[in-house]
Amino acid sequence: MHGLVNRSIEGFLRTSYGAEVWDVVARNAGVDPEGFLTWTPTADEVTTAVLRATAMQLRKSVGECLEDIGAWLTRQEEIRRLLRFSGSDYPEFLESLHELPGRIALVIPDLAIPELTVTCESEGSYVIHPAWHWPGFLRVTAGVIRGMADDYGALALISVQAGRISVTVALTDFAAQRRFSLAPDAQDSADARRRP
Repeated sequence: MHGLVNRSIEGFLRTSYGAEVWDVVARNAGVDPEGFLTWTPTADEVTTAVLRATAMQLRKSVGECLEDIGAWLTRQEEIRRLLRFSGSDYPEFLESLHELPGRIALVIPDLAIPELTVTCESEGSYVIHPAWHWPGFLRVTAGVIRGMADDYGALALISVQAGRISVTVALTDFAAQRRFSLAPDAQDSADARRRP
């Protein structure tokens, strides 16, 4: 598994739950509590062990943990900016999800993730299919989609089943969207630091 995947799990636990929780998870998974190196790959079994230990410690399913990690990723300002460039509103963001793997490849060429097909079945109703199966990918993607609904101030129903993600946008202006500008400024950085 790409080191960035393991590093993201570690970062999620450290920032959301504290270093002590990460230490417990690392010990239970049999990995070094000092953590992972971003560019050093590990065996898939290591990632699986860390996710299982995370689920046990947080008393959630692995799928729930993966979705929480996806939502957490949207609160990292560099990632959030990459995602917000995908659309001026939430439906536009969803419709441009097929571009996301290509954008990620520009930044991290050796992180191969499945291409996405987005189908608009009716107004406000979308289905997202990956081109191939990658364990946990759909759950993380669903978390990203959930996190971005919050970012855009939209209300959406999101479900993962039968190898696809279904999204129904109930309201596009459910809440105030987070401020966003093309050029980062001090307020953006301050907002990012305050968010959990």
